[in-house]
Amino acid sequence: MMRTLAVVLAASSALLLASCASGPKLPDPTPLTPVASILQAKTAWKTSIGPVPATFSTAVAAGSVVVASSDGTVERLDANTGRTIWRSKIAGGITAGTGSDGTFTAVVNSHNQVVSLGPQGQVLWLYQLPTSVITAPAVVDGTIAVQGADQRLWAFNAANGQKLWTADSRAPALLLQQASGITPQADSLLVGTALGRIESISAATGAVQWQATLARPRGITEVERVVGITGAPSVAASMVCARAYQSVVGCADLDTGRLLWADKADGDTGISQNGDLLLATQGDGVVQAYSAVDGAKRWSNDQLKYRKLSAPLLVGVTVAVGDYQGYITFLSAKDGKLIGRVSTDGTAIRSPLVISGNTIVAVTSDGGVFGFLPQ
Repeated sequence: MMRTLAVVLAASSALLLASCASGPKLPDPTPLTPVASILQAKTAWKTSIGPVPATFSTAVAAGSVVVASSDGTVERLDANTGRTIWRSKIAGGITAGTGSDGTFTAVVNSHNQVVSLGPQGQVLWLYQLPTSVITAPAVVDGTIAVQGADQRLWAFNAANGQKLWTADSRAPALLLQQASGITPQADSLLVGTALGRIESISAATGAVQWQATLARPRGITEVERVVGITGAPSVAASMVCARAYQSVVGCADLDTGRLLWADKADGDTGISQNGDLLLATQGDGVVQAYSAVDGAKRWSNDQLKYRKLSAPLLVGVTVAVGDYQGYITFLSAKDGKLIGRVSTDGTAIRSPLVISGNTIVAVTSDGGVFGFLPQ
């Protein structure tokens, strides 16, 4: 049964990749123009960890960030100084990372094993999963939650590896080879699924508490019907918001899952929202701001078109977004005007930018890790 599933997954991946490769060639990226430095961002620190796939996430926990590379390096850094708190090496490499609650850290290795790391980065245990994983595990209050590529969920005791529960989820015929995400919220886990919906899962039992459908499969071919949630669901105020692959962005009520709004949006990166404003980078590189309350469009900026933008990071009155050349551009959250720019190591910023305290942390595809202090 599992061999059949592996074949299906491999065939699905090939089909999706083939469809993307045969699509029309995108226009050349828009050249960057000088920016009036209304916002200054100082490079506070920088380090390197090795190659980082676009599906990897940077975990933020207790004044630190935890990063990982595909070659097996996992490192916890002080977010203020960049000082290494601990560094670990996972034999055979990593396919999904990183989750941390400040005490325990979790990744998935190339053998599809969940790996739990302790407070000093030591390997505590490994658990063999029956499927591959590309979505970063979530770690909250000593529990590790993992979503397999086949959409099944598992929860483990982070200290001893005891399996707490498992939950099945119906998967579509074609699975999107792109990470979704698991967002802890109170005693629940908010999970993006391949069926275009957000599910609220009890962290204690794995029971589904509610489902919010952002997009439904449409079209004739399986590729056209892909609507999986991309990026971790974003929570603020009483809403949870997310993007469904190449179809919509939208928000739902955090308590009930009632869909508040959904708007057509062509893109494949996650979103950022603060309860008032929702930011999304579209497939053509337009940065679009919506009202998080009702989806009304607030403003858009097309000065970064076709620059293969990362998911945006909304911080106060500023929006930060990375691009394929390693630049981070800052925009005003009020009107979308460019207000600043910094550079990294010249390679793409694909993993979502994060903030810990006052430090914005960026990770490049070559493994450069940079801490910036906006001023």
